[in-house]
Amino acid sequence: MRIIFATHNKNKITEVRQILGEVASDIVAKSELGIDFEPVETGKTFADNAELKASGIRSYMLAHGMLKDDDIIMSDDSGLCVNYMFGLPGIYSARYLGEETSYEEKNARIIHELRFAKGEERAAHFTCNICAVFADGRVFHTEGLFEGLIAEEPKGQNGFGYDPILYLPEYGKTSAELTAEEKNSMSHRGKALRAMRDLLRKVFEEDKKKGINQAAFPENKEDSGLVRPFQTILVVSDSHHKDDNLKDVLSRLGMIDFLIHLGDAEGTEGMIQQYAGDGVKCYFVQGNNDFFTDLPRDIVAEFGRHRCFMTHGHYYGVNFDLTKLSEEAKARGCDVAMFGHTHKPYMKVINGVTCINPGSISFPRQLDHRPSYLVIDISEEGEFSYHQVYLDRGRD
Repeated sequence: MRIIFATHNKNKITEVRQILGEVASDIVAKSELGIDFEPVETGKTFADNAELKASGIRSYMLAHGMLKDDDIIMSDDSGLCVNYMFGLPGIYSARYLGEETSYEEKNARIIHELRFAKGEERAAHFTCNICAVFADGRVFHTEGLFEGLIAEEPKGQNGFGYDPILYLPEYGKTSAELTAEEKNSMSHRGKALRAMRDLLRKVFEEDKKKGINQAAFPENKEDSGLVRPFQTILVVSDSHHKDDNLKDVLSRLGMIDFLIHLGDAEGTEGMIQQYAGDGVKCYFVQGNNDFFTDLPRDIVAEFGRHRCFMTHGHYYGVNFDLTKLSEEAKARGCDVAMFGHTHKPYMKVINGVTCINPGSISFPRQLDHRPSYLVIDISEEGEFSYHQVYLDRGRD
């Protein structure tokens, strides 16, 4: 198992390795993999922004063929919340008074804002939310707080940012006056990391009981190497009467058991069935451009241990939000929802439903514009392994 932490900060990755090294032997910063992609933080909470960063890096790695089946991408978002200032600067901590404004100026401004505050009115805390996004789309969060009071003047040289103005009454020091060891033992990030370490242990243990994600357990490497796909599903969408890429994929992919087309084949369903071969069971749903067809709007089918809801997605507003799609899938007893329409690859667990989009095999719309498809391997135990695959731009 590999943890990729979304940071360029050497001190932060050192702390991450010290704490999470108990559950993962391979922990790297995204910069060490040559990833300079910076997802935009548009969330309204620390958790939102942490997930945007981790999910964004996961999507980047998927798009560039870097993601391994047992990877976990992590990110954190943190900031200072001052009660007297109604929680500000909060998620805007780095941007408070402008990103180019020095922390000396930011700290001076906060102290000035609290010039009439006394005692507990000066209460404040650092918050750190850590998000872990698994390669299979599962998302987990932990959060830690570091509480104190806003000091009447900055003190200390050991910290950075807002550390000089968070006073800790029980220690008689500011955060910036603590040693590195003292701070790591009680800091918001340290608490969130230790909570994440404990959470991962529980998740790994549950996965182990279910017989999945065995790569996360070094002692089982030999056994996990014996697992082979029992059946294979090829999932495609939005070919729009242009099947050259699909024909090429089928010729190179070898034997598959099922082919799922999630809409907008535009009348070539019969030809696609021929390309796939007589032994392959094909499923087709109606897309918004599949005019004059009697294809079903939705299909529910079981593969292995999973019950899957298949639809194009335009009836469920997938361009804007996947809540309606996930709710419909859950109402039909499904734990997987497959959709197309957006022409963009996607995988995320929403409301307990794994929502997946293979992207468009012919007319991609994501940033790198590479045609894509999804392969699902089904183990003998009936569990899914997802493999997002991209074609060269030249095939577009």
